[in-house]
Amino acid sequence: MKHSETEIKEKAREEKVPIIQDGGLTFLLDLIRENNCHRILELGTAVGYSSIEMALLSKEIHIDTVEKEEEMVKEALQNIEEMGLMDQISVHHCPAEEYETEEKYDLIFVDAAKAQYAKYLERFLPNLKEDGMMVFDNMIFHGMIYEVEDLKNRGTKAMVRKIIKFRDAMRNDQRFDIMLYDHIGDGMLVVKRRRS
Repeated sequence: MKHSETEIKEKAREEKVPIIQDGGLTFLLDLIRENNCHRILELGTAVGYSSIEMALLSKEIHIDTVEKEEEMVKEALQNIEEMGLMDQISVHHCPAEEYETEEKYDLIFVDAAKAQYAKYLERFLPNLKEDGMMVFDNMIFHGMIYEVEDLKNRGTKAMVRKIIKFRDAMRNDQRFDIMLYDHIGDGMLVVKRRRS
């Protein structure tokens, strides 16, 4: 049975698979259109939902997407195949920080381990075209950044603190122009290199 992207989204939500929120997706797709992005790297494939939506924008878009969970990779490949997008989306099965490529990307979309965002930025910056941008999802993490002191779970609290630290570091990083959209989706951060 052929899935539609709506069915993929609904199934992921039912199974509590973390996928991009509708507002965040609309924002991301608009960004890709407006900036004419063709080469995209995605860290965190999950079931392939966001890469499918990006690929459907244009036949000229090619996406490398990286996922460490084997079950997710299998499901993503199945979804991508059913949508007829195997020639546009390449799924790489490994932890994001271990992915190696010489490719230069117009856009790098980061939706993987939140606590590692600062590491991903430095690791993949060499793969970003001079005028390219990086987009980070979950920058408010379900609103938890506003109530970090009230969080009971120590692991969650530590992760949310890392997101806050990353946000603060990006605000003060002279290498980049940043745009932080806390009201869109689960919070989106767009990072562009400053013109030297």
